[in-house]
Amino acid sequence: MVMVLLVFGAAIYLRLSMAMWLMVVTSIIACCAESFADQAKLINIYQYDDYEECQRVHRDFVYCTAKAHLLPSTNSVIWRDIELNSTVELMRCISAEDSTSAFSVGLNAPQIGFLCFALGALMLVSLATVLDDPRDTSKGKTGSSLYRHVVQSFSLSRNLSKLVERDIKSTGHNLRHLDGIRALTMMIILLTHSSIPLIRMPLKNIDQLEAQFNEPWFPIAMAGNTYTVQIFFVIGGLLLAVNSLEQDKPNVRCNVQYLINRVKFRLIRILPLYLFVILFHASWYQRLYEGPIGDRFKDYCTTNWWTNVIFLNNYIKPSEPCIQFAWYLGADFQLYLLGTMLMMLMRIPKLTKAIVTFMVVSAFLVPAIVIYHYNLDATVMMILRYILQEIRTLPYYLRVYIPFETNAGNYFFGMLAGMSYFHYKDRPAATTILKLKCLLPCSATLFVLMNGLTMLLPDDHLSEPSLALAVFGSTLKCAWGLFASTLLLHLAFQRTPSMLVATLQHPILLVGSKLSYSAYLVQYSIIYTVYKYITYPLMYDTFTILLFTAAIINITFFVAFLLHLFIEVPFNTFLRRILS
Repeated sequence: MVMVLLVFGAAIYLRLSMAMWLMVVTSIIACCAESFADQAKLINIYQYDDYEECQRVHRDFVYCTAKAHLLPSTNSVIWRDIELNSTVELMRCISAEDSTSAFSVGLNAPQIGFLCFALGALMLVSLATVLDDPRDTSKGKTGSSLYRHVVQSFSLSRNLSKLVERDIKSTGHNLRHLDGIRALTMMIILLTHSSIPLIRMPLKNIDQLEAQFNEPWFPIAMAGNTYTVQIFFVIGGLLLAVNSLEQDKPNVRCNVQYLINRVKFRLIRILPLYLFVILFHASWYQRLYEGPIGDRFKDYCTTNWWTNVIFLNNYIKPSEPCIQFAWYLGADFQLYLLGTMLMMLMRIPKLTKAIVTFMVVSAFLVPAIVIYHYNLDATVMMILRYILQEIRTLPYYLRVYIPFETNAGNYFFGMLAGMSYFHYKDRPAATTILKLKCLLPCSATLFVLMNGLTMLLPDDHLSEPSLALAVFGSTLKCAWGLFASTLLLHLAFQRTPSMLVATLQHPILLVGSKLSYSAYLVQYSIIYTVYKYITYPLMYDTFTILLFTAAIINITFFVAFLLHLFIEVPFNTFLRRILS
């Protein structure tokens, strides 16, 4: 209920605020040409009729969007100038009945289930907060009653204090900067996801957007948009290795039960909030307002929710995903399983060298093989004729961006960094032993070089597989993991924390880090609900980008804050206490 009201309120707020700044000029897609003299002159790529006026004036309105296909005609005089011949495909029609039927039907089982989940959590937190005794410091010790577990787990006052408390045991004193890096990475990803959908919106100045694609810096920006998420994989691998080695004690048996326990606590950490968001998308998200362009932001949770629950959504029906950004959770969980098993095998000294060699070689080899075998681009390319397609349908996204095997390399680099940190964390000469003063500038140089070389990539797909592009694409991806891993190690071994480390350990970034999981999960519903409410062409400029990103970021972190306190922390704490 909390999430439904917030999303509805956020969308209405944005719609009203946008009306104050932008002129409402909606339209129906068309492509046409003026009369020709010597040269053909095109008018706007699209033109929309006023959707709001259509609703207001005509009670029995039908509003359709259509797509014009340009086909060659060698016998046409016009074709020699602009190669113009068109057919029209009807995309979607909205009628007066459709606009009211969405809210006229009764509640279904998923919607009732979500309301019960949300109201139940709200009541538990409210009652636990009232009944909690702050003088009770037992904190769920052995023999504590179920009542005490519930009260202490769901108490709002206790969970608010946890939001600003730093858990040194989970990361170690020298890894506190990971919180800041995680928070900043989440902010960059949210900024990117908030602005990219503007490309697929109807725009008044499409020519300026097209001109931006030709700027020399644009391929570098695209590489940043594509590979920033790799920092999360590096951090995940580093923490997995450190935590596994800390538990590597003679009395801890490394067997199937050990693996099951690791997976159990991992699921306790991520599953409760994940199920809550999935249930929202499978029920209430579909009832949110959709205008003439709402079908551009489809979600398939009503049918494909189960692929997320079993963490295979990056393989099963990836082009029709439930919560598109959740591919990362599937890949990360698969890498967690593989990484845990590799750490278990490395307890056998004879296997350690072979496993490390496998990790490094596969990091470079697997992405190159995939890119070459499927004749893919070296990285995500912004090609104009694919601009209206969902990125989830593009070959590079399906074959390289979301599978776990093509992301394993940077996860492995994080694991190797974590192993190095654990073994040398108490040695004053760790920086010298690991040669970080040499490795850091070398990895930074490789990072800058590979990203800079994206400006020289072909402007379009090649007809035949290219070994050079395959090697380049693999090296580019690995450069992000190598630089991030080396930088994290360098910051961890600083005996006198620098200004950068002190900044990354700031309490505000600590809070942002703890909210990052909730923010990552809810960003999809916030972003695309906002864009669904836009029914008019926008001006693609700095003001519009800032307006959308500012609104989305504020709404996302506000919703994430509530979900963190009412769902994520209470259920995590409660399940850990009763299942430990």
